[in-house]
Amino acid sequence: MSPQKIKIHSIKRKLVNNISAVISVILVTIFLTVDLSVDGWVEDQFNQSLSNKSNYLKTLVEDDNGILEFDFAGEFMSEYEQANATEFYQLWHEQRTFEKSDSLALYPSVELPNLDIPINEFKIIDYVLPNGESGRAMISHFIAQKDDDLPQDNNHFMTMTLTIAAPTAALNKVLIIIDVVFVLTCIIAVFGVRYLVTRIVSRGLYPLNNLNEQIKLLDITGASQTIKSDFPVEEIEPIRNELNKFITTNQQLYQNEKRLTSDIAHELKTPIAELISLSEVALRYPNDERISATYTSDILAISVRMKAIVNNLLLLQRAGSSSIELTKEIITLADFIQQTCNELNFKHPNIKQRLNLTVVPTARVVADRFCLHTILLNLLDNALFYGLTTDPINLHVEQSPDNTTITLCNTLVTPLTAQQLEAIFDPLYQLDSSRTNNQRHGLGLAIVKSICTLNKFTIKAENKPDSRLALILILPN
Repeated sequence: MSPQKIKIHSIKRKLVNNISAVISVILVTIFLTVDLSVDGWVEDQFNQSLSNKSNYLKTLVEDDNGILEFDFAGEFMSEYEQANATEFYQLWHEQRTFEKSDSLALYPSVELPNLDIPINEFKIIDYVLPNGESGRAMISHFIAQKDDDLPQDNNHFMTMTLTIAAPTAALNKVLIIIDVVFVLTCIIAVFGVRYLVTRIVSRGLYPLNNLNEQIKLLDITGASQTIKSDFPVEEIEPIRNELNKFITTNQQLYQNEKRLTSDIAHELKTPIAELISLSEVALRYPNDERISATYTSDILAISVRMKAIVNNLLLLQRAGSSSIELTKEIITLADFIQQTCNELNFKHPNIKQRLNLTVVPTARVVADRFCLHTILLNLLDNALFYGLTTDPINLHVEQSPDNTTITLCNTLVTPLTAQQLEAIFDPLYQLDSSRTNNQRHGLGLAIVKSICTLNKFTIKAENKPDSRLALILILPN
């Protein structure tokens, strides 16, 4: 089976699509509203034109003492006089035709629509004109006006019905043109919006693209590098700062790895060279009793040193990779520290005379026994080796509701510099006084630091007055 393809999402594409869709919907809504409004306005103008003509024709009908007169002048409204005209009108009095436009002469049998509607009301309907064209008819019911110069009979009035009809071809043509213009404008606007949004989003994403290009140029194996910004961007700056921290950390780790590899090679080179030298001498002088008498013990001593280095390196790797299983239990510190001190008697026979222990018998912590034992064993061994034999070593335990603090102080010949304090927990880091000692490999405090990190303990080194060095271990309760 072929591996399933993972769909790659695009911030730019998503932004362009979403913004374009929102703006396009807004534009289409606006255009549609305007189009409908314009269409309505055009139709209102057409209907108003019918109403104006109807009102004019009404004024031409006059009630002259019961005699109806229609004073129509064709020269003013020629659209009704031409035989092939497309506009028509018809007047009724008491449901009988009173007058027709000359344009209806070609259609003698045709009657314009006449509806029963209240006086002084009108109605507009769609209507197929006598010539077969689509049109619109306006039907109105009104009272014929009377001559003001003649005596008026207020009890008698004559009602008329007027229907005028006009084609809607021009109206429909205008409406189609308006719709086409709005549709084309809408399409152009949508594509224009997408183009502009694409340009704007591309420009807005430039800092992110620029950041990506700078990341491509990074090389943590070379000189110290960071990602620089030509102009700060509020959303990008947190990412850039975190990336710079990550880059700096990885550069330090890379340099530490190079140094660690070099130091491991150096530490193993010396015993290997000794083994080779002893073997070459033994092979060259096989009968020399001075060589054969100590050869086996020398080989064993060198092998034990190599084993110690390898074991410490493996312990350092285990602590750093979180492969140690933690089993926490309640530990009484006074007894636990005393047992640890007893284990160092073979290396430091005068440990009881040099160590001042200050811890209440009831002090207890909850921790992994192996981890705490390894930490205290290395800290005590380090203090006993580097501390002046003439000055005491103080181990003080202090408990609070939040944590337990174990402070181990020893006096040095020379106080450590700030750089030495920072590097004291680095793997294979050794002070000058221990470089000539075959038993010191610079791994003890590195192991302590790794195990503390694994257990979420805090370990730090501080200079105290009188050239004293304090290693402070903090265990959370």
